[in-house]
Amino acid sequence: MLSYDDNHPSASLIFPSLTYESILRVELPEGKHRPLRLRLQAAAAGTVAITLYENDLLESPGEPIFELTRELAAADLSTGKDGRWAIEDLRDRPELKGVIWIGMRKTAGEPAIWTSSVVSGQAYLRDRDPSRALGLLPVKRTPMLRLEVLP
Repeated sequence: MLSYDDNHPSASLIFPSLTYESILRVELPEGKHRPLRLRLQAAAAGTVAITLYENDLLESPGEPIFELTRELAAADLSTGKDGRWAIEDLRDRPELKGVIWIGMRKTAGEPAIWTSSVVSGQAYLRDRDPSRALGLLPVKRTPMLRLEVLP
């Protein structure tokens, strides 16, 4: 299981628009890995698009590997202290290797994701709207997002 948080959610991340994306850089161990599950700790209901990206030559999100949409309903929501995680099965997805980027953005409603106060150096925010030209901005809070893989 790969994660960069400290397992202590303390604030939620809201998405100000449909184009803002929270991105987590994940460095996989050596070799190819089969993705098993993606876990996220949801603070508010809504729909999110989750995209796994390749790493490009400039060490930033490149081409999408795959994208999925997840509706976060009341049953998926966590108080931040109850240990509840929304889980997405990834067993039918392509193998992963090297550095990947996991992006989350809202597509409907007002979803929010719990974050921890850990400054991981792996969490970023960007605006996918090309007219705003906002690149990757490092953020000081790490999303409660975990990727399970098998070698």
